[in-house]
Amino acid sequence: MSIDNYKKAKVIIEENEDLVDDFGGASTDIIAQAQTILDVEFPEDYKLFLTEFGALTFGSIEIYGVFREDFENSGVPDTVWTTLNERKLVSMPNHLIVIYNTGMGELYCMNFNDLNNNNEPKITSYFPGFDEKTQKNEVLYENFGEFLLDMVHEEVN
Repeated sequence: MSIDNYKKAKVIIEENEDLVDDFGGASTDIIAQAQTILDVEFPEDYKLFLTEFGALTFGSIEIYGVFREDFENSGVPDTVWTTLNERKLVSMPNHLIVIYNTGMGELYCMNFNDLNNNNEPKITSYFPGFDEKTQKNEVLYENFGEFLLDMVHEEVN
């Protein structure tokens, strides 16, 4: 369950507050605006993340989120700004929403064309600049909660 994984990740985050730099929770209005602009309905675990953290730096990892209304004049780690920017720069498809940058040329995205059994977007890879026909969109995680739990586990171990 994605919410269960999210809750487990949150416990780890709270137990390691010295690694945490969050942006403060986003309001429901800002989250609704983000969904409208990106033309998606975020999964519940991601909405909870946005409400509680906005966006999150945990040690060396940076999980993208929503934390201000002015999406167009924002920057990393704003998921709306980053996604819109990638759509403009490299024609990234509209069904992908950026949540993490590996720093090695690969983005992790919520893929709204590849849903799990709970109708939540799977987390898949995307390589900006590569032709869409060559994109494999490899499934990395079944949902956002699984992704977050794995990332925070990796950072503390």
